[in-house]
Amino acid sequence: MRWDLRLVASQFSNIVTKLRARDGAEVGTYRVGTRPVAVLFDGSNIWVSNLVSGTVTKLRPRDGALLGTFHTGTTPGDMAFDGTNLWVANRDGDRVTKLRAADGAIVGTYPVGARPMGLAFDGAHIWVANNMDGTITKLRASDGFAVGTFPAGESPFGLAFDGTNIWITNFFADSVTKLRARDGAKVGTFYVGSSPARLIYDGTNIWVTNNGSDNVVVLRKKNGSILRTYGAGKDPFGIAFDGVNIWVANSGDNTVSSSISLL
Repeated sequence: MRWDLRLVASQFSNIVTKLRARDGAEVGTYRVGTRPVAVLFDGSNIWVSNLVSGTVTKLRPRDGALLGTFHTGTTPGDMAFDGTNLWVANRDGDRVTKLRAADGAIVGTYPVGARPMGLAFDGAHIWVANNMDGTITKLRASDGFAVGTFPAGESPFGLAFDGTNIWITNFFADSVTKLRARDGAKVGTFYVGSSPARLIYDGTNIWVTNNGSDNVVVLRKKNGSILRTYGAGKDPFGIAFDGVNIWVANSGDNTVSSSISLL
């Protein structure tokens, strides 16, 4: 099911804003916890991680109704959904927490590397970007067992899965690294621009927000070559794909940019 809506977290206003995807019109704003930093749609509900509150908020997408608020651990940040459970990176706790999406119950908490930031699900495993130690941890989604830890670049931040490989933004190295998901082997590292933050896969190409150069680059999945570069707002950070459009959250000017994928 495709939803013609986008939700944007306003982290210092403690709200999320709902936009209509086809024209960017504001549909509503909804109060959540303190300093919301990430938003995720699990196919049925919207989840928001509240960094300072130590909670995640569950909202009904059609009207923003509050369905529940659940404690997750220290400084919850990025999230991933494995089809049944919500995974949350606890930035200052060096752990990830697994919650049952149906009721928010904590299933388990698992140690990873230093300051986990980005998360991605590859269909069987949860991948975690450990920002402070330059590594990526691979956890078995069924039980949280650490399958392996693999080197990335400097300050790995965002993660995306392209069906075969894990892509990682290296924030202070101005690059992205591509790892083979089945064994964590490094396929390549590619320069993209200044301070790459987040990235997504649109089914064909990899899109990367360059927080330091105020643009978005499109990479060819096969070899990491830059196909196109698009201007964004100030300090672009978050990025999402709705099936037609790429949406970019510009953290420096409190705007959201939308562009049509033509590739």
